[in-house]
Amino acid sequence: MGNSRAYAVFTTTDADEAYARAWRLVGLLERRDDVYVDAEARTVEETRRIARLLPGAAVDRVEAVRDPVTGEYLFCELDLGTAGDDEIRAELPLCLSAKVPFAAVGPEIVRAVGDGTTDISWRGRWPDDPDAECSGSDKYDGVQLVLHGDTAQIDDWTPHHTVFVHVDKWGDLPRARKLAAHIGGEVIGDVQIGW
Repeated sequence: MGNSRAYAVFTTTDADEAYARAWRLVGLLERRDDVYVDAEARTVEETRRIARLLPGAAVDRVEAVRDPVTGEYLFCELDLGTAGDDEIRAELPLCLSAKVPFAAVGPEIVRAVGDGTTDISWRGRWPDDPDAECSGSDKYDGVQLVLHGDTAQIDDWTPHHTVFVHVDKWGDLPRARKLAAHIGGEVIGDVQIGW
């Protein structure tokens, strides 16, 4: 039980550079699982671009909406395959969420999302490091790219993008430092709660 520990290891205002650094880290994973993507779409065009890259993505409103009479949450029942532009516009901003195969998320996602906050999480396993007496963790390891954010648990919008490495629930700082150095980064700030 528990969560991974996430270390920010690179930040920039250049989304393509952030993706490239994250991708270099992904290449170090000895095992790669599916990718989780949560993308905020602020325009109809962004919604359509993201939906093409994440077919079958779950769609929800970024801000919860309640029934004015009952107070119950209203689910977003928008079908992006059949919805017209006006229907999409009425529900914006939207969050599109999907679990996709590893190979399905390429650099085109950076251009598709625009200015919305997006979380791309590549899960896997870091190789064992006998010199440091570190073992990889099937449950906790991976790389996370947060576009327009600086926390692993998505919070406020920022103009910059942050790359995180996730390690075991005890927070393997030496491993995080090694991984950061591999991409010309460094551990930035305090450890954070991960996935």
